[in-house]
Amino acid sequence: MLFALKLKIPVNFIVKRTIFKQFCGGETIEDCEGTIDLLGKQGIGTILDYSVEGKNKEDDFDTTTGIIIDTIEKAEKEPQIPFAVFKITGISKFSLLEKASNIRVKLDKQETLELQQIKGRVLKICKRAHDLKVPVFIDAEESWVQDVIDTWAFEMMLLFNKEQTIVYNTIQMYRHDRLAFLNACNTLAQENNISYGVKLVRGAYMEKERFRAKEKGYDSTYKDNL
Repeated sequence: MLFALKLKIPVNFIVKRTIFKQFCGGETIEDCEGTIDLLGKQGIGTILDYSVEGKNKEDDFDTTTGIIIDTIEKAEKEPQIPFAVFKITGISKFSLLEKASNIRVKLDKQETLELQQIKGRVLKICKRAHDLKVPVFIDAEESWVQDVIDTWAFEMMLLFNKEQTIVYNTIQMYRHDRLAFLNACNTLAQENNISYGVKLVRGAYMEKERFRAKEKGYDSTYKDNL
């Protein structure tokens, strides 16, 4: 597939009839309804995950934000969809998240403005989830962009997890610092009288993290025994 893409060989026809069907429910919410119903009849819930990343235009980010909110509204109507989920890298520039997560980097005025716009999108998504009482999970990302995501996730919990757990952060537990982070966040949540929503996962970026650690000359952020 990578070879075909490098040669600019049209592969959409093949993809749509093979691996697309295996991994994707459809290109729109409406496309997914048949799969949602089919899984629901077998007692299996569905998560609508709009997995678009790598965009760089503000209009694209706003469009993705709207579609994520559409998935929340769909979840509110469908008992087979227990919660919603989104990736912050789908509504922001990856490079800006990386800068914002590095305490040694100072953002310029334009970057600061763009960062506030990203946070505004996160707030808009989480507020809609709160209004409709639909739990929403914020996906984990690479370690070098995760700090700002963790900060925003907890700020959203302070706003929306007072009565019930609406906002959930995701913690990749093969990172050596995550158990301490989990305990610290749980303590902080108790101090603020909110519920701490968390999804624990093994993690999804081990190969990329190993490569970056070797390239940058620092110890890998992941445990060797997991």
